[in-house]
Amino acid sequence: EQTGKSGLYMAISSPDTLPYWIQRFALSLEVERNCSIHTRQGYLRDLGQLEAYLAGRYSRETPTVEALSRASVRGFLSHLLRHGYAARSIARKQATLRSFARFLVRESAIAVNPLLAVHSPRLPKRLPDFLTREEVQQLLQLPAVDSFSGLRDSLILKLFYATGVRISEAAGLRRGDVQLWEGTLRVHGKRDKTRLLPLGHHMTQILQEYLRLRDSVAARNPHSSDFVLLTDEGTPFTRQQLARLIRGYMLRIADKRKAHPHALRHTFATHLLDEGADILSVKELLGHASLSTTQVYTHLSAEHLRRVYRQAHPRAEEE
Repeated sequence: EQTGKSGLYMAISSPDTLPYWIQRFALSLEVERNCSIHTRQGYLRDLGQLEAYLAGRYSRETPTVEALSRASVRGFLSHLLRHGYAARSIARKQATLRSFARFLVRESAIAVNPLLAVHSPRLPKRLPDFLTREEVQQLLQLPAVDSFSGLRDSLILKLFYATGVRISEAAGLRRGDVQLWEGTLRVHGKRDKTRLLPLGHHMTQILQEYLRLRDSVAARNPHSSDFVLLTDEGTPFTRQQLARLIRGYMLRIADKRKAHPHALRHTFATHLLDEGADILSVKELLGHASLSTTQVYTHLSAEHLRRVYRQAHPRAEEE
């Protein structure tokens, strides 16, 4: 047994077994595709489920890679459906299998991709959840800024709404990423892609004020690091801690469906488009690799379209 540099558990297996190729695939995700540890862990969870299913299906403690066939893949997806998995979860797991199967074909571990004729489940069209302007205003007024924790919580909520950062990006911010003199924030996104985000005058001020208090808290904790967002004990926030903090505030002004950190990212993008920002700029600000990912927000900007229509159409008032 051994542990890779990614921190993921790895066991030495025979080259004809499925676990062996899962380990090889995990290494490929890290070295070739530079996926984050959270992404790799998600892939490995899905493939672990597949391995467990195949072990039961063929009554083998360690299934061989040849057990991965079109029939066994269909059986696995049916197994998930019978156990109550939602179509979206099944589609995500199927995407994992597609990546894994392509890798196996590339490495000549199997001759034919068993996913070629397997169709993805039909997904219901779901638009991103976002807050109204009134809800945002209520949310940003919740923290009491007369203490370190209150000022920090206020900063966190405003940071998410003002920049659209992902939860992992916010948790990973370092002191050197904050460039107050330029009014920018350096964010390390997916696959180590870095982007610079502009900070407005208000965000720059609150960051400056917070960092003064943050440095005092960090100085009292010998185990503190140079992460920007620190707990009351002076330790860096984990993604889970940060998500719980934000969700706690959001539940006070919105329903459960919208009370999650990613909804603030959706709100950031939606409000930008409502105010006339072009979609390419929003794409860059969000750090999306593809424009198609950003285009989902255009469906949420009906208010902006109505305003443009009223301003531009010569008979808008009459109609």
